[in-house]
Amino acid sequence: MAKDISHQGYPKIVAVIGAKYGQRTNYMTAAWTTYLSHDPLLFGVSIAPQRFTHDLIKKSGEFNCNFLPFSKTEIIHAIGRKSGERIDKIKELDLATEEGRSIETPYLNEAYAIIECKLHKSVKAGDHTFFMGEILNAFGDNQVFTGEGTIDLNEVEPALYIGNNRYATTKPEIKIEK
Repeated sequence: MAKDISHQGYPKIVAVIGAKYGQRTNYMTAAWTTYLSHDPLLFGVSIAPQRFTHDLIKKSGEFNCNFLPFSKTEIIHAIGRKSGERIDKIKELDLATEEGRSIETPYLNEAYAIIECKLHKSVKAGDHTFFMGEILNAFGDNQVFTGEGTIDLNEVEPALYIGNNRYATTKPEIKIEK
């Protein structure tokens, strides 16, 4: 009998979503993220309402998306397993942050790429809320990206979530000529 893979949408690049409201900043791990539109430039993330970050995004109207390398998988996983409602993840996990460039939410300085978004719209999507953010700024480690703006897999190994608390990474790409 075949296994039920109806929830299998992986592998996906795992991201750490950040949000800040007042004096509270929190980060959560998310694999359900995607680009949505070029005009306006939109990025989305699906978050369950019981997550602390969900409320921070609702209240602040902003969020960021931090992409950490595979070498930081233990931190990525720990961010996703602890509740920011009960602890200060920045202190407990010794996360180094930098002031946001276009939003109030600080970003993780170990991220190789960061997307800063202003909330454009949120939609109830089953048992989650889909937050659509207008990208105000996207930046990262210049050594990780080629002159064409694509990720250089010889410089960074992205962290991929493959389900069931398991992570993997990529090997250098194969370019297919037209």
